[in-house]
Amino acid sequence: MTKLFVLVVSLWGYNGSDWVYVGNQMSYKQPMTEEACEYIIDQFVKYEDNTYYRFSLECIEYNDK
Repeated sequence: MTKLFVLVVSLWGYNGSDWVYVGNQMSYKQPMTEEACEYIIDQFVKYEDNTYYRFSLECIEYNDK
């Protein structure tokens, strides 16, 4: 059986010592292969000019249960 993944985008903030989850996230709810998910992430252009906030793009294994 092929494992399926969903793309999850989350927002993180730097509190001066650690990166902490801010509490905002969204997911592309269409399950896909890990390769397809990684391909989507690779299409983003990443600018990390903000010292205090960043977005995280991750492929999370899909579990429909």
